[in-house]
Amino acid sequence: MHVENASNTISESDYGTHTLVVYQDLETLREFYSYYVKKRVEEKNEVIQLAPFYETEDSVRKSLSKGQISIDIEKWEKDEKALIIIDSLKKYLGIELLESDYNSNKNLVEYAKAMGKSGVSILGDKGAFPYRHRMEDLVNYELSLPSKYDMDLKRVCLYHKKDFNRLSEDQKQKLVNHHLIAIKI
Repeated sequence: MHVENASNTISESDYGTHTLVVYQDLETLREFYSYYVKKRVEEKNEVIQLAPFYETEDSVRKSLSKGQISIDIEKWEKDEKALIIIDSLKKYLGIELLESDYNSNKNLVEYAKAMGKSGVSILGDKGAFPYRHRMEDLVNYELSLPSKYDMDLKRVCLYHKKDFNRLSEDQKQKLVNHHLIAIKI
């Protein structure tokens, strides 16, 4: 699917949607999250949490502020507090994940609502799991998450195609079936 179409498909889906996106390369990923973040913070009044793995937090800021689809990083990250960029390795492997994930999501949605925002999108690159050779943990983590959330949250699970291809065919199918939307860009 074309990057802008993929971004719009996910953006226009209902809250609660749990989506899987397999991307070809960093250029494609940057284009995707740039479209998505711009639309969701500027048009949809949303809080975005973006957890990159194959690039630094600062390179994400640069892509979002200097790319062809740019936003005012200072405004959305510091003034509006509607953009949260956190390293994927810290987000997914720095804590006892399964116990805290639901509460973390709920707290983030409550934070967004208290600020007058419509909801939250979490875009998280799952590259930290393959990096640490934790493929089984990755599958178990994904399957522990709901296919549909009962809060104003959209979760977009990002996979580099090389990481996704490290999964067995059975694991890939389980993940695709578990997500409400699965897209390859």
